[in-house]
Amino acid sequence: MNHGVGLFPESVSAAVSFVKYVDDSPYEKLWITDSHRLYTDPYVTLAQCAEATDRIELSTGVTNPITRHPTVTANAIASVNEISDGRTTLAIGAGDSAVYSIGKTPAGVTELADSVTDIRALFDGEMVEFDGEPFALEAGEPPTAVHVAAEGPKTLRMAGEVGDGVIFGGGTDPEAVDAAFERIAAGCADAGRSIDDVTVTALAPTCVAETTAEAVDELLDILEPIAYHNFSVSTDDAPPDLRLELERLVDRHDMAEHGQSDAAPARSLSDDLKRYLGDRFAIAGPPERCRDRIASLADRGVDAVYHGFPTRDVPGHARTFAERVLDE
Repeated sequence: MNHGVGLFPESVSAAVSFVKYVDDSPYEKLWITDSHRLYTDPYVTLAQCAEATDRIELSTGVTNPITRHPTVTANAIASVNEISDGRTTLAIGAGDSAVYSIGKTPAGVTELADSVTDIRALFDGEMVEFDGEPFALEAGEPPTAVHVAAEGPKTLRMAGEVGDGVIFGGGTDPEAVDAAFERIAAGCADAGRSIDDVTVTALAPTCVAETTAEAVDELLDILEPIAYHNFSVSTDDAPPDLRLELERLVDRHDMAEHGQSDAAPARSLSDDLKRYLGDRFAIAGPPERCRDRIASLADRGVDAVYHGFPTRDVPGHARTFAERVLDE
């Protein structure tokens, strides 16, 4: 199982300081968020992290085709890949806080699929036409993989069809993972390939603590926006007694506070909803419980985990998790 760390960089220097630890730790990948209202530019940050490291893989975590044209994205990650001597991947999704912050809406399934296909073609050295104008990359060293972030059934199937990897954000509990694999496998079949040809990464809010309740409380600033993503269209797959509260969560979600440590909506969740969100989406609790959830993911075919640690102190929590869970 490959373990990676997600970072919401508020300064490039802080990211570089942290990535030096990651490069000499049990973690194998660093994911940098792309949200230009809230955090530093991912490609500038990744380039500086590449210069400061020798081992770990580096990736956007994740970008989108709305705020950045696919040709710009392809050129940017190819440049970072050159600096890192081939240690980068590109992760892309429909768009989130970056998109909403400029009054746009996330990409639809077809638009995201087309963007992935175009970027893959550019990486392969092909000429791609945009609005009648042919375009090809002429600089940098393109990476070999594009991973697609997906949650809903249609997006998961599309990601299985066109992506080199899929980042699944719909939960870490067995039922959610099994359902995701069915949809990814269907997309792989559409493309005439096996799901074994695709790297599946589970996005997991992560915290080790003495109790599960304590860990979940630490993770509320991450769990709240993940709940927003998963239930903004429908709450049908949530427990009936929690659906109304989830609808209220979606209505109250503020993109200006998305994932921030002081986000107000995360402070007002009921204990029942906290327990549900923690159990469905997180790797949280005492060390043995965290290891059991990781083992469950591995047993179901998950190749990697994208750990999202509490935003108040990502470096501190990443170190503690490595010492208490991964090093054991």
